[in-house]
Amino acid sequence: MFLKVGWLQKRRQKGVALITVMLVVAVATAISTLMMVREQRAIARTSSMLNGSQTEQYNFASEDFAMELLAEDARNDASSGHGAVDSLFELWATQWPPFPVNGGTVRARITDEQGLFNLNDLITDNGQPDPNFTAVFQNILQSLQLPPGLLPAIIDWLDPDNDPQGPMGAESDWYLHQNPPYRAANTFMASVSELRLIRGMTPQYYARLSPLLTVLPRGTLININTIDPRLLAAMIPGLSPEQAASIQAAGAPTGYQRTDAFLSQPSIAVLPQAQLDQLAAVLTINSSYFRVTSQVDIDQHRTVLRSVIKRSSANSLQVVSREHILPMLQAATDSVTTKPSDISAENMQSMENAFNAPVSTTKPTQHP
Repeated sequence: MFLKVGWLQKRRQKGVALITVMLVVAVATAISTLMMVREQRAIARTSSMLNGSQTEQYNFASEDFAMELLAEDARNDASSGHGAVDSLFELWATQWPPFPVNGGTVRARITDEQGLFNLNDLITDNGQPDPNFTAVFQNILQSLQLPPGLLPAIIDWLDPDNDPQGPMGAESDWYLHQNPPYRAANTFMASVSELRLIRGMTPQYYARLSPLLTVLPRGTLININTIDPRLLAAMIPGLSPEQAASIQAAGAPTGYQRTDAFLSQPSIAVLPQAQLDQLAAVLTINSSYFRVTSQVDIDQHRTVLRSVIKRSSANSLQVVSREHILPMLQAATDSVTTKPSDISAENMQSMENAFNAPVSTTKPTQHP
C-alpha cells in the first residue's frame, strides 16, 4: 500500500515538473518572440530614418546643382554684352533627365517664379492698391470667370489699415464673426495658400486661380520670357493659351531683349494704349527668384522638396524658403515629370561641367 502511494506521489511530482518546464519554455518563447518583433521594428525604423536622411541630402544636392546652373547663367549674361535676360531657351530651364543614385533616382527641375503673378504686388509700399497690378488682376479674374469681389477682399487682407475696400472688402471685423474666428493679416502674404482664408474664396475658385500665382517681395515683376501661357492669356482679354505660347516662342532663340519688343507683337499691339501701359509697368525680361522642385525615390521612399532661390548676382544666391510636398499631390508629381528627349548631349555635358565646377555662391540659409 505504502509502495503504491509513493509511486503515485513521484508520478505527480514528475507531472508538475513537466508542466513547470513547459510553462518556462512557453514564457521564454514569448519573451524571445517579443524581443525579435521589437528588434525588427527598430531595424525598420532605423532604415526609414536613414532613407529619409539620405533622400533629404539628395534634395539639398539638387538645390546646390540648381544654384550653380543659375550662377553660370548670370556669368554668361554678364559676358554676353546684351545684359541680363532670362528665358526658357537657356540651360537652367532645360528639363533635367533623372539622375540615377544608389537604390533609386533623383528628378529635379528649375522654374522661374517670376513667370507667375505676385500677389504682394497688388499694393504699393505705402499700403495703397497698385493701379497697374490691380488692373491686370481684374483681367485675370474676368478671364477665369471668377467674382470681381475677390480683388477688394485680397487687397484688404494685404493692406495695413482696417477700412474695407467697398461692400465686398473684408477686414478683421468680418473675419472675427466666422467660425472659427480669425483676423486679417494686414501685411504681405507669405504663401499663396493664404487665399483660402479670403472672403468669397471657395475651393473651386482657389483651384482655378492658385496655379497662376506666387508670393514674392513687392516690386517683383513678371518675366515675359518665362510667363506661364495660361497667365498671359488671362492677363490679355481674348488671348488663348495657344496664342500666348506662340507669342512666347517668337522670342527664340534668346528670349525678348526688351519689353517693347514683346508688346509690339500683333496680338498685343492692338490693345488700347492704356492697357499697353499697364502691361509695360508689370513686365520685365529677367528674373531674380527661381523655384527648384526635387523628387527623390529610393527603395519605395519618396520625398518632394520645393525651394525658392533668390539670385542677386553670380556670386550671391540664397535659399529663401523650403517646402516639403506630399508625394501623392498630383501637382508635385507633374512638376517633376521628366522627358529625357528634351535635353541634348551638349546641354548634358554643360550641366555636368556646371556640377563639377566650384560653387562660388553664398547661401545664408543653412541646411537643417
